[in-house]
Amino acid sequence: MAFLRNLFLACAAVTPCLAAPAPYAAKQARSLMPRQNAACPNIHIFGSRETTASPGYGSSNTVVNLVLAAYPGSTAEAVDYPACGGQDSCGGIAYGDSANQGTATLAKDINAYYASCPNTQIVLVGYSQGGQITDNVVCGGGDSGASITSTAVPISAGALAQVKAVILMGNPRYQYGFSYEVGTCKAGGFDARPASFSCPSASKIQSYCDAADPYCCTGSDANVHQGYGAEYGQAALKFIQGKLSSSAATSAVASTTKASSAPSSTKVVATSTKAVASSSVVPTSVKTSSAVASPTGATVAKYGQCGGSGYTGSTVCASGSKCTVSNSYYSQCL
Repeated sequence: MAFLRNLFLACAAVTPCLAAPAPYAAKQARSLMPRQNAACPNIHIFGSRETTASPGYGSSNTVVNLVLAAYPGSTAEAVDYPACGGQDSCGGIAYGDSANQGTATLAKDINAYYASCPNTQIVLVGYSQGGQITDNVVCGGGDSGASITSTAVPISAGALAQVKAVILMGNPRYQYGFSYEVGTCKAGGFDARPASFSCPSASKIQSYCDAADPYCCTGSDANVHQGYGAEYGQAALKFIQGKLSSSAATSAVASTTKASSAPSSTKVVATSTKAVASSSVVPTSVKTSSAVASPTGATVAKYGQCGGSGYTGSTVCASGSKCTVSNSYYSQCL
């Protein structure tokens, strides 16, 4: 009996040491459960903001929230990229470099999300520079203004198939005459696609641009550039609804505020329908005077940005190119 009593006491003394990891293990198991067990949403939205807008959705917020409200259980995330045009407020990153990084980031995010949720229908909403990176991702074709030389579509064929609708607003790559262009602009943006270009995903896209816009067209009214959500938001929603499968509105989804088994970086927004006030965000791209100041700073590669209101980068273009005013809002080494 004494032996058994001593053995019992010895086990009791050791047990706490053996049991201590249990709460941690349980915590680990719980942390993995959402990715392993929760259902993916039927619809997921990527929103890409405009130049100098604070991290988040920027003016893409209007359409993003319209979709979230129309499809309870859908989720969304804001693309994390510089959205800069050389201003100090966003790290002084040149517009072209920002668009290059944004294109790569959005492509990576879509591929990662598709790998986790291959049956989820994806909607893309891009505003201004955010429209440019979205255009680059779904259409490929290269982008000299962003130093992208590859003409391939940078997302997998499977991921592209799950991209069901693409909304571009104030996109600098706008080119009049394409089947998916909407609005009054009959020209092109400061980084317009070639007139001969053909996007393989044309049927999935609506691109909004009006003639007075100085960034996607050749106008001079920056306020027009900030007004597409209010002007075309409902039309964009209707287009998206026509592209999503009917099951999207009826299938059960676990939650309206969880990204389910999406990548851990997913950022989810509330299903509100608050529009972004046109005066609350600095216009996309970069304003510049019609005259280019005397060159200063390090060399900027051909097609890079070299001027603009608030632009603090170099105005010295590489040999063989010069700082050229594209319009009253943007200068580029050409």
